[in-house]
Amino acid sequence: MTNIHVYTTQESQSLNMKICKQPRTEVTKKVTTRMVVESLVDQLIASNLISNERLFEQILYNKDIIWIQNENINGHLFAKADMTDQLKTKTNSFMMYMPTNPIVYEVNGERYHLITRIDSTRAKPNLERLSQDPNPILSAARVNDLLCSIVMRFYEIYLEDLSQVAHKDKQLINFVEREYHQFLEAVKELNDYHLNWHPRGNGHELLLELIDNLQLLRSRPGKVLIDFSNSHSHVVVEPSYRIFKQAQKTVQAL
Repeated sequence: MTNIHVYTTQESQSLNMKICKQPRTEVTKKVTTRMVVESLVDQLIASNLISNERLFEQILYNKDIIWIQNENINGHLFAKADMTDQLKTKTNSFMMYMPTNPIVYEVNGERYHLITRIDSTRAKPNLERLSQDPNPILSAARVNDLLCSIVMRFYEIYLEDLSQVAHKDKQLINFVEREYHQFLEAVKELNDYHLNWHPRGNGHELLLELIDNLQLLRSRPGKVLIDFSNSHSHVVVEPSYRIFKQAQKTVQAL
């Protein structure tokens, strides 16, 4: 199984919000769908490419990515720890968040659990899902949809924040836009083939390879990326949250 590249950093402190993963030991001996989502979430937190506020609002606690609702209780990729027991299916009382040995993150000191029940239905990634109105569901998003939605939203937010102010060097924005477009085209091409999209199938494995090969997701501020489409030139990765914060100050001053 292709592993999504994960940094070992356990804490990210971009701007004011702190997101810190609590130590845990995985007890299962087999690879499960939650592991690839956990790895991707850890990778995005450790990258420090967008502010923790934006990461939390736009991905970790965003209805567009995933929205669980039971009565008046809401859950997302992250659910408040004291609410997780109430977020389970009505049909079989299956827990949406791991009841024992949960995957726990602290957000400004408040504990959240990562979603662990992720539908393993054989389904190709739906690239249109982010543009659809979110509906509360009582079973987690299909894993291929979920992985793509997380990656897509991350690129969109990073580009949006980079574009908030005039940027002296447009090479980075152009590189990220091109890599994002290439990812979308590659996923569309995979969808055209008759692949097995089960988490142990070749379609799922190829999707993980596409994500693992994204240079931006494997980078951190200051990392040099090779632009193979432009005579092997290079770009230097910058954190978008500094630019985003500066843009906010500029708007407030007007």
